[in-house]
Amino acid sequence: MTSVGRSTSAVAGVLSAFVVAWGLLASGALGPGVRAAGPLKSSWRNMDPAATPVSRVIVIGFTRDVATRRVAEDALAAEIRKNGARAEPSYTLFPGDLPKDPEPIRSKMGAGGFDGAVVMRVAGVSKQQAWDYGGLMPGYYGTTWAYWGYWYPFAWDPLYLREETVVQVETVVYAVDGALIWSGLSESTNPASVRNLIRQVAGPVAAELEKRNVVR
Repeated sequence: MTSVGRSTSAVAGVLSAFVVAWGLLASGALGPGVRAAGPLKSSWRNMDPAATPVSRVIVIGFTRDVATRRVAEDALAAEIRKNGARAEPSYTLFPGDLPKDPEPIRSKMGAGGFDGAVVMRVAGVSKQQAWDYGGLMPGYYGTTWAYWGYWYPFAWDPLYLREETVVQVETVVYAVDGALIWSGLSESTNPASVRNLIRQVAGPVAAELEKRNVVR
């Protein structure tokens, strides 16, 4: 096997280990409503001198739902291209399901001259309870007894508790030799749809990739 073959195989082997969770979003299981996603919750850059930037990447939305995958890959690839790098959605190479066997990925990456892979996946979906403060005014905290008198009727009232769905999206960038260059975690509360979540994540991720000299 050539060095390119061994390198792309390393990337493909890593990709094949990811867990797929986009189906929860596509099915609407997360419920209605959205509270805007914040910026990246974490951003890690490999500072090893060998972890050089990549410039021609394959973008992979890791999900078995083909339509969702296309939306994710198109959005992230478009944002990366805005920064001058070359990015190709993986569905142009694999229009159907992503292969379970890493060999086709290895082969296509080698033949296409890709030097890296950007992979986006849902890393976690959790339910959290949040307290709805309603029309809270600072005066209700003025004294012990004012606080007590106002809040006692509502103490632990379930009507003032709401359940929120928090979705974490992980994006990672690997070099063709299999080395991890960058990893970032985004978080969104009550995303209304797959497209909404992707739009929230793609722009900030691409901006961070440029800022940290990951993809150029």
